[in-house]
Amino acid sequence: MEKFKVGDKVQIVDSGRTYTTYDRMFKKLGFKNIHKNEFFQPGLVAEVFAVGEHESQGTTLLALQAQDGSQCLMSTLGVVKVISGPTSDDKFDIIRQFCDEVLSSQEIDDKVIFKYLLNKVASDQ
Repeated sequence: MEKFKVGDKVQIVDSGRTYTTYDRMFKKLGFKNIHKNEFFQPGLVAEVFAVGEHESQGTTLLALQAQDGSQCLMSTLGVVKVISGPTSDDKFDIIRQFCDEVLSSQEIDDKVIFKYLLNKVASDQ
């Protein structure tokens, strides 16, 4: 299952996965309007400004904001991530993973680093 984080860009594919009223979650995730929010139309690209879990269903919910400032709460099943070039955060994630997976388990030399990065790039394709 695809993971989403704050700052991700997503495209709406199923607006039927929208929560227009869910005041507790609106408040928890920091919506401007904590009483009612609108649907985003399929095809719209929005940015994730918060991520939360549905209180009873265990579904991941995304707090989304469109370029015009409007906001929407939607299940991850209603969106697809818009892929863009790596950000500085993504680069740090690779370094963190390298430290966790490799540094603690073996002696490091240039070949180990090269093999790790090569495998990482190949697995992302």
